[in-house]
Amino acid sequence: MQGTAKRGAGLGAELATALRFVAVGALNTAIGYGFILGGLLLGLGDYAANLCGFVLSVPVSYLTHRWLTFRARHRASRAEMLRYALVFALAYLANLAVIAIGREVGMAQGIAGQALVQAGAVGTYAVVLFVLSRLIVFPSRRG
Repeated sequence: MQGTAKRGAGLGAELATALRFVAVGALNTAIGYGFILGGLLLGLGDYAANLCGFVLSVPVSYLTHRWLTFRARHRASRAEMLRYALVFALAYLANLAVIAIGREVGMAQGIAGQALVQAGAVGTYAVVLFVLSRLIVFPSRRG
């Protein structure tokens, strides 16, 4: 019975972390999505606008998720930052895959279609970023 209680507490803690990720990510996503839409309105293509949005928002993402989402209180290290960069790159590649698929199937027509595809890409990025950040960058330190 004690193992079940520990698992339940662990799941509750992970749910709380996921909820913090959503809250922090909502702000980070709004910032990044704003940059993406701004790039589209300035005439950048899908990929260039998307890249600008992510590059401009990644430092904020790292810091806010480190402190607020995962509550990391240990000293930041170069290795941790490199792991985050790797996770970011993998999440970004997943994001690009969604854009490529959206374009291939003809969904990225006009600003409304582009915005819809970009929203799906950003959502994919968020899921991949959360899972890999928890597993690789900020693993649970609970015993």
